[in-house]
Amino acid sequence: VQNSRDERVKFGRFFYRFPSGEAGLDVYNRVTSFISTLFRDARQMREKGLDVSKSNIVIVTHGLTLRLFLMRWFHIDVDEFETMYNPDNGFLAVMERQTCPTSGNQWYELTEESANHLQIKTRASKPLVCVEDLEKSLIKTE
Repeated sequence: VQNSRDERVKFGRFFYRFPSGEAGLDVYNRVTSFISTLFRDARQMREKGLDVSKSNIVIVTHGLTLRLFLMRWFHIDVDEFETMYNPDNGFLAVMERQTCPTSGNQWYELTEESANHLQIKTRASKPLVCVEDLEKSLIKTE
């Protein structure tokens, strides 16, 4: 077991595959499929007339899968992933929906408590342009 852990340090936690096990990359690929399923299910519920805007989704999973879910969701690169840590048992990681008041664009942000606990720097998947933010940045530069 110690040899495997030593090798994992050399290869990185994302790419290293334990003997008869799987690599973080394998889990990442499954998480990608899961996220697609979440979007498809939400679209189908909207098509049936259900209001999903006030829905909460609870995902119960292991620490590695949680980190890989967040990696995929927030487009975190491998280098940042390698700095992240598993949460304590029973930790509740929370993503909150944000809305740009001017454009109506929505995105999710990991709460500061969750980001700090997991040691994640990337906390949001913000849309490319939120007019309110653009206006704020223009005011600061004038």
